[in-house]
Amino acid sequence: MKAVTSIFSSLIVTLITLSLAVPLFLYFNTIYNNSRSELGSSYNALQNAMNTQITIIRASDNISDIYVYNYGKYNVTIEEVIIGNSTFITNYNLRPLGIVSLYNIIKTNSSNINDLFVDKNTSIVLRVNGNYYYYS
Repeated sequence: MKAVTSIFSSLIVTLITLSLAVPLFLYFNTIYNNSRSELGSSYNALQNAMNTQITIIRASDNISDIYVYNYGKYNVTIEEVIIGNSTFITNYNLRPLGIVSLYNIIKTNSSNINDLFVDKNTSIVLRVNGNYYYYS
């Protein structure tokens, strides 16, 4: 009788362990897959940010004398320009080693562009390839 009891107790422990193995495997597999996809998207965003090499060149306070320069090896798409409190949605493609006036980027999307005054303290924010770049 003692041998039968120990066999049943071993079987019960084995069944409990096996019944917990499947949910635990599924749980940890889901965590692994989520982490892997987040890591991949983070890597792609970092790679995109590293490949995007732009700068602002200010020749004067006039909007037509402020330039965006792409000194990288890849095309960039300027999706949004924020000057002070004014936001301009654009879709301007800038080639590698290309330079363009900020006026030419935002002129098609605004009627009050001539009223903009950009002094040395006005911040300019560009959204380029999905990333924001701040210049002041």
